[in-house]
Formats: sequence, C-alpha cells, structure tokens
Amino acid sequence: MDFADPWLLALGAAVLPLAVLAWWRRPVAHVLPSTTGIAALRPTWRLRAARLLPLFRLLAVALLAVAVARPRAGEANAVVPAQGIDIALSVDVSSSMITSKFPDGRDRLTVTKRVIRDFIKGRENDRIGFVVFQQDALALAPPTLDYEVLDRIVAQTESGILPDGTGIGVGLATALNMLRDSTAASRVVILLTDGEHNAQSISPEQAADVATALRIRVYTIGVTGGDAPGGRGALDEARMRAISEQTGGQYFSANSPDALADVYEEIGKLETSRVGNEMFDRYSEYGWWFAGGAALLVFAELALRATWLRRAPG
Repeated sequence: MDFADPWLLALGAAVLPLAVLAWWRRPVAHVLPSTTGIAALRPTWRLRAARLLPLFRLLAVALLAVAVARPRAGEANAVVPAQGIDIALSVDVSSSMITSKFPDGRDRLTVTKRVIRDFIKGRENDRIGFVVFQQDALALAPPTLDYEVLDRIVAQTESGILPDGTGIGVGLATALNMLRDSTAASRVVILLTDGEHNAQSISPEQAADVATALRIRVYTIGVTGGDAPGGRGALDEARMRAISEQTGGQYFSANSPDALADVYEEIGKLETSRVGNEMFDRYSEYGWWFAGGAALLVFAELALRATWLRRAPG
C-alpha cells in the first residue's frame, strides 16, 4: 500500500498542538465559600470520561490527514505471453559454422546451440521461435512456451539441412514472418551469422525494410574467432550493424564462447527491461474508510456531549 499524496500526511501534525491545548486547558473555576465539604469527593466515571472527549477529535484529525493523502493499493498488470516478449531466433547453419573451430575444439555451431539452449532455459513467459538458414531458410519451431520441445529441436539442429550458402535476408524475412501477427508488447529477432550474404534471394536491406514496417527490432550477432579454413566465414559487420540500427536493435560481435553467451544475456536484459516493470495503472482507494472513521468519531463526540456526558448548566 502507498499514498497518492503522501505529503498531505503532514496535516496529521496538527494533532500535536491540539493535544497540548486540550491537556493544558483548565476548566472554568467557580468561587466557593469553602471546599471543606467537597475535598473528599472523588470524580465520577462520567467526569473522567468527559475528559477523554478531546481524544475523539484528535483521532478524527489524524484519520482525516490519512484520508486526504489517499491510501491505495496498486493492482499490477500480470505479464502474460500475449503481452510479453515474442522472440524469433534466426541462426546461420552454413558449412562455415561447423568448419570453424574455437580454441577449445568446438565448432561455432556447437557453441551457438549450447548458448541458445541456455538462453531458452533462462526465459520466462516469453514465446520463442526458431529459424535456421543457409542459402534458404526453414522455420523449425513457431513462437512457443514449450521450452523443453524447443530445447530438443535446437539440440538436434545440424548443418546441411538446406543448400549451402548464407542467405541473411531470407533468414531474417522468415523470422519476421513468424512474428508478423504477434500481439506481444515486444517483438524481436535475434539473428546470428558468421558470414556475409551471398544468396540470390531477398537482400538483408529489403528484409530490414520489412522489419521497420512491422516495428520489429532486430539484434544481429556476428560470430568471429576460431579458424575458418580457406578464408570462409568472412563477416560483413557494417551490413549487420546497419540492419540493427535501422530497426532499433543493436549489433554485437562475439569472438569466443563466453562472449557469445554474454551477448545473448545482454539482449535478454535489454528486452526484459522494456516490458518487465510492473505498471500500477489501477488502484483500490481506501481513503474513504479513514474519512468515514473520522466522521464517526466527531459524531460520537457530539452525541456524548449532548447526552451522557453533557455538562450541567451553570
């Protein structure tokens, strides 16, 4: 619970001077010829109760201060898949991804699959789809919350399932088509490649124009590092960076398994920060309860003063 106008709680400070005034205020004195006859009299319970009446008003002032500060409880909008993040992973599985080895002996595709599987395990309530591309592209899994099935698909993915080549444009376009009808608050494509576009199909620039029209951000990852036999696997970083900048995404370069893992983690954080904050746009207001309590106290004080605790005229 919080307060819409917490500074108004300062009005409750008015209770302090009122309390001092009520405590030090002396009753009106009556001149008597002698107090001998009443010295031994003890105050009645009604007299003692009457002295407590100012407390009703002090409590009423305090409750009113709380009421005008508007105590309320926020109702957070739950993040559900249709309002969360939809991610399409587009991965280059061309021959250069298996012929290039990192110093630990693993090829680029093996490392990429391991990193992607860890990335999937770390997501919650985000639908993830999976696309692979060489000269052509193939959608292996539509956006799904079934991470176990998706993990198995990624683990079993190999190079050579399509004609060899590097069709970055068609790889991006296929991922965009997967997200075209998504109603998620955030839609992104994470495209990974280790080479330059060389396929006779849709160009990366044309695919980037489609992404811009659909308002889908594209994060591109260029895998470097490792030995690429025969000079294969040359990376057109300027082109990759241009795609990301045009669509509101970002380009990352990864030259080691650890660097690649860090890239996916960073992208995950960037997207989570866009939609992961709870927005309190509905509130349950409780101020009227406090205002009602204050009114009851004032009414009780007036009723008691006029009936049981009424002072005798004199």
